[in-house]
Amino acid sequence: MNNIKQFNSYQTTFNKLIKQANNDLIKINIAYYHHDYQSEPFLHIEAHIENVHIEETIDYGKIITIHTNEVALSFFEKNYLTNISGDAVVFSSKHDEETYCIIEFC
Repeated sequence: MNNIKQFNSYQTTFNKLIKQANNDLIKINIAYYHHDYQSEPFLHIEAHIENVHIEETIDYGKIITIHTNEVALSFFEKNYLTNISGDAVVFSSKHDEETYCIIEFC
């Protein structure tokens, strides 16, 4: 499997999330890191995707929102870069190097 990280548009990331959301057997692992010095996420969730949607706003650019039974996460193009690395989607902060969210499909 190719694990080379590539920068992607929000639309490419959304397409990958939607493709995975349509498979009821696939769960996602969400690990969110913020100013993490110990290599441990401050939020970790394993759940099925219930809904994923994308919208475009004037102030924030594209916004991807992921809904699970437990949580709703929104990633604003103004604040986050997005990457696809192998079977993972990564959102990393544009404002610091220590805030990011890794979403893996299992």
